[in-house]
Amino acid sequence: MPELMVQIEGQPTPVRLADCFWVLTDGRGCASGSMVGHSAATEEAAHQDFTPRTRDRDRQTRQGWRVRLLSKEQWRQDAGPCFLGECQHRKVAA
Repeated sequence: MPELMVQIEGQPTPVRLADCFWVLTDGRGCASGSMVGHSAATEEAAHQDFTPRTRDRDRQTRQGWRVRLLSKEQWRQDAGPCFLGECQHRKVAA
């Protein structure tokens, strides 16, 4: 079975989609959801998996929420601290 390769923003070479993570971030950039890369082939499909209702996705988009594709290393640096409650986003909000 062929593997889907993707180019991630800021990464010099393509990586396997299966080695990536889709991450849902709020308007401040704080990660609130994560799933393995091969769960969805596009940003739109990932957003639909995170937020099934169209009106909720539209509201999130208006409020600055984003779906990002991250490498494992990017996930560890950017999203991991959010899930552990150690990110700067939470400190600023508090």
